[in-house]
Amino acid sequence: MRFLKKLLKKTISKVFALVMILLFLLSVFVFYGWYEKQINKCFGLYYVYQGDKAYKAHKLEKAIKLYKQGLEKYPEHSLARCNLGNIYVKYEDYLSAVEQYEKALEYDPKFIVCRMNLGIVSAEKLSDFDKAIREYQTIIDTKRVTFHIPLIFDSVKSTRENKTIAWYNMGIAYRGKSMLIGEKTHAANEYLEKAIEAYKKALKRKKHSYNINYNYALANHLYGNYKEAGLSYCRAIEEEPMAFDAHYNLAILLKKIGKLRESQEELEKAMLIVNTQQDPYIAKYIFDIYSTVVEKSTINEEYKTTQRATAPESQVKEGMKTPQIVSEEVQNEDDPLGVNHITYVNGKVVADSEEADKFMKKSFKKCTSKKIFEEYEEDNLYNGRYDRDF
Repeated sequence: MRFLKKLLKKTISKVFALVMILLFLLSVFVFYGWYEKQINKCFGLYYVYQGDKAYKAHKLEKAIKLYKQGLEKYPEHSLARCNLGNIYVKYEDYLSAVEQYEKALEYDPKFIVCRMNLGIVSAEKLSDFDKAIREYQTIIDTKRVTFHIPLIFDSVKSTRENKTIAWYNMGIAYRGKSMLIGEKTHAANEYLEKAIEAYKKALKRKKHSYNINYNYALANHLYGNYKEAGLSYCRAIEEEPMAFDAHYNLAILLKKIGKLRESQEELEKAMLIVNTQQDPYIAKYIFDIYSTVVEKSTINEEYKTTQRATAPESQVKEGMKTPQIVSEEVQNEDDPLGVNHITYVNGKVVADSEEADKFMKKSFKKCTSKKIFEEYEEDNLYNGRYDRDF
């Protein structure tokens, strides 16, 4: 009896094991495609992991090979596709980059970073501004479930920042489209208006950004809103005093509205900044504009001097205020290349050093032309015109 029980127990366990094996084989036969997909996914994840390591190590060709192997096995890996697109951008293969970004978004439509990259490459590298604008609008319209865990994760903040960047990039795309159409056209001005509105929405979310303030000023400058352009250039300068382009474009705007002395001062600042950055080509270009402004300013001063010769003494004193020297450089005879030169900033002597950089930054942060634009009355004569020096 005991022997039969033992034999039956062994038989039942073997039968059960056999049934399980048969069921597994049946499931493999029925769900073969699913099993194959999971196995390929495992291999794909391994290749993508190796590709990520190569990408971080800047071994780009190796990363491309590994990502391609991984995506053959696991094509739904959207992050790997986006990284592959980024590598193609580095190699300036923009069409291949766009192809990978678009495939990544097919699998993950809410992949915001990838969509942003697609918009940037489309606008800045392929001049496909319409496509870029559509991508940015999709980012803005995308609704995500947001939550906030203090000190750990804040998707509310990241979502807000992404939408700010999308508005900003949309402004750049509209401005690019305006420039592509050509100057002094109704259509170009319509796109500039849209650019201005996009920048405004970005500024509501991030008002202390140099890039947003500067590009908002640039769009207004091109459109002919000189008051808003001037004030925005000043806000940009207050955020980044050592960015030469804001000083330069402010100088061009001041020149346009006839404020030659103030234009000269801003060009001097721009030249001094460029000289510290050792960029001779930009310095030469700015100097040519500066020479023109100085020449016009000199002619105007000579004319005013002639007019003052017959004016009352009180008017002569008022008109002969000495302009403040913003900056100039003096080379040492023993240092003809200007390596160890001395700099005058706002009438004070500062040696070229870290101290000089701090002094320049503090000095240049104050936009001396701000009051001009606060009191400036727009002249419709200028609206929609482009400055040839700009």
